Amino acid sequence: MTKWWEKPVRVVQFNIEDRYGRYVPLITGKELVDLAESLHANVLVIFARDPWGRIFYKGGRVGPQHPKMVNDIVREAVKEGKKRGIKVVVMVGHTANKYLYHKHSDWAQVNKNGEIILLEHVPFQQEHYEPEWPQLCINSPFIEHVKKEIIESHGLKVDGIFLDSFRYQPDVERACYCEWCRRKFREEHEYDMPKEPNWTDSRWRELWEWRYRVVVQRIKDLYEVSKSTNPDVLFMYNSHPGGWAGRTNRVVELARNYLDVVFAECSEVDHQPPGFITEMTKLTKAMSGGKPVWSSRNYFHLYRTVMSSTPIAIKQGLREAVLGGGSPWMLIFSISYIQDPTALDAVAEVYKELESIEEYLEDTKPYTYAGIIVSNRTRDYYGREHPERYVDEIRGMYYALVHEHLPVEFIAERDASDPNTLSKYKTIIVANHVCMESLIGDAIKKYVKEGGSILSTYLSSTRDEYCIRRYDYYYPEVIGARFIGVLRSPWSYIILELRKKHPLFKGIDKRVILWGDMSYEFIATRTIPNMGWHAITDYITGKVLARVGVPITSWGHEYTLGRSPPASGTTVDLPAIIENKYGNGSSIYFSGQLGRHYWRTGVPVYRKLIKNTLLYLADEPEIYIEAPETVHSSIFTQGDRVIVHLLNHTYNQRIMAMGIGRIKQPLPPYSSVEAVHPVREVIPVSNVKIKISKNIIESQVKVYSPLSNINYEYTMNSEWLIVPVNKVNEYEVVVIEPKK
Repeated sequence: MTKWWEKPVRVVQFNIEDRYGRYVPLITGKELVDLAESLHANVLVIFARDPWGRIFYKGGRVGPQHPKMVNDIVREAVKEGKKRGIKVVVMVGHTANKYLYHKHSDWAQVNKNGEIILLEHVPFQQEHYEPEWPQLCINSPFIEHVKKEIIESHGLKVDGIFLDSFRYQPDVERACYCEWCRRKFREEHEYDMPKEPNWTDSRWRELWEWRYRVVVQRIKDLYEVSKSTNPDVLFMYNSHPGGWAGRTNRVVELARNYLDVVFAECSEVDHQPPGFITEMTKLTKAMSGGKPVWSSRNYFHLYRTVMSSTPIAIKQGLREAVLGGGSPWMLIFSISYIQDPTALDAVAEVYKELESIEEYLEDTKPYTYAGIIVSNRTRDYYGREHPERYVDEIRGMYYALVHEHLPVEFIAERDASDPNTLSKYKTIIVANHVCMESLIGDAIKKYVKEGGSILSTYLSSTRDEYCIRRYDYYYPEVIGARFIGVLRSPWSYIILELRKKHPLFKGIDKRVILWGDMSYEFIATRTIPNMGWHAITDYITGKVLARVGVPITSWGHEYTLGRSPPASGTTVDLPAIIENKYGNGSSIYFSGQLGRHYWRTGVPVYRKLIKNTLLYLADEPEIYIEAPETVHSSIFTQGDRVIVHLLNHTYNQRIMAMGIGRIKQPLPPYSSVEAVHPVREVIPVSNVKIKISKNIIESQVKVYSPLSNINYEYTMNSEWLIVPVNKVNEYEVVVIEPKK
């Protein structure tokens, strides 16, 4: 039987996280349900307790009742929600609990120096600073307290239990070395927890993995407590996929069997690219093994919780969750609700439209074409304290395909060892997947041999799952070359063999393409480490399509002396692009980091190389969207229906100057460097086309929008059914289905 949480939902989360509870006397459970109903939400998420340990219901035993609460907020919300068909989910186990800390300071997480690890942001450690949100350790008796919170919340007849992220991190800067952790680790391993990272020491690697296992075990323990109390109550966890160096993605990948739903908190959205929430939704669905994902758009702009963002930023953010195959989640705080409710109508507008098209959101599957394997091990072991050295390559590949309207999904490392998973895709992207276990390598070999294709880059498969060198690719027969080292050049070029007019170079009229990027900090190095580097290959059995070019000097002499790239010098006998056939399949290999270049610079030539490679390997997808790159398209199937979502990101020129101030200059910057403006206006787009191959659609179809109530005309030629969408304002949904 389908559970209620397995269907699309519309969530509003209402947080009261004010130390003094300024507006708590004005808030009742009934009013919160009224709010959810007015917004057309069908799920309300509220605190069972706040980070100060205060509970929002009467008669509880797990903490003091909030002193400014007038009525019983949780019980009243549950009662009203059941009357109106609105599910009420409560958050428990908040990482911080100041009340418990004052009773049991030994339960706090402490770093390797014995200092308390804080959840709040403190500019500097003041001499007599009192921790506001000390993080409590899940190896301490605190976890037994969380179990009591869950059981007590069940007694309130709630519809779901929401477990916040534990923030129990493996990184040494945030890792816990409290007495409970040290004792537990010593009992299990018979040696002390290492305090300094040493990735060649098995004891450090074991500690790193142990911290993940601790989190997963605690999630499992709490899941079992909840399900043994009432199996029909939802159990969910906050993954925060873009936060904390992406570490929590590994937690979700490992703990997926103990989660009903995963919450993808996307609080970074205002300083990330348009489409970020869609990206995080897809990533979280991959990590969770396809579990329902509910993804958030903050009501407020950036982290300014007392003021709302623009209506269009809120609307498009909520819709982004739907394009990722998830459900939208609006997070609002009590202060912004009282002080700045101006954008609430925007939430209601989106939730009302999604309510009206709910039939077209249920039981859908993303149309699969390209799959990007995401390796959490590579991020951890190869990326270490610089995960961007791996993640940039993934994100560059992803956004290049999104901008070119080539359907793309993520594949979790855990699932990539299954050839049946890989076979769902026409092509697989192995983007600098350095630390590859043999099972994944074997699955890729089988996939290609049986007719699949891969685009792989740089050091993929050259190390095992613990990042120990193999001194070769795991599958040289697939690549068509042997790995023999790395060319460590701060800048380089790839020189295309344009005379051969290979399809990879379609639309590219330049022969020399820059490889590398400057360091914006410009303190320790002139360039970003390893961006200009290339894998050195030997014993080539594949076809070389481009070679490496080395510069005439190590840094440039034009414009900003020392910062600019040097001119190209000599082409050397090192392959930069290799094409190879293996079995019934094929491979294209780039010796450098192609995706990372697109992510960092956005220069179209890198995107064209990615697009042309996929089209060459896998042909054009059988469902294809022709539109400007500012229109984000997502394609789903629902039985014999094809459902196309078109989200228009053609915005005003928003200012985004965050981070530029890191550039080392002899004088202060000209203006503030932290400027991040929200989008304010959508520019309508015309002449979008949806193309569907006649191989997968019947000749007699009807094409319409359940959102705008438009019946679309279409034309057919020998290959394609073509649907012109004359205008896309903010958002459009187009359905193509057989006539009955």
